[in-house]
Amino acid sequence: MIKGVNKKVIEINHPDSAYFERAVLYLKPNVKDVPPHAAQMETLDYFPPLPEKKKILSGWMLFLTGMAVSAAGCWIFMHFYP
Repeated sequence: MIKGVNKKVIEINHPDSAYFERAVLYLKPNVKDVPPHAAQMETLDYFPPLPEKKKILSGWMLFLTGMAVSAAGCWIFMHFYP
């Protein structure tokens, strides 16, 4: 026996998520139309935005990298041009 289902569905694809590929939301039968703003607000309640990734090079890393490059440049200059 095949049971027919007639539901309105909102599918949210989020390929950047570390855990979920997509989410499927089923609208209640008495809902005819959902304003985009309301759908977005409801969705954000369940799926908050991902936090921003931290910068790879902090201030200290930039400083140490600059010092290493400067030291290498001085060594090359002193080694090849005595």
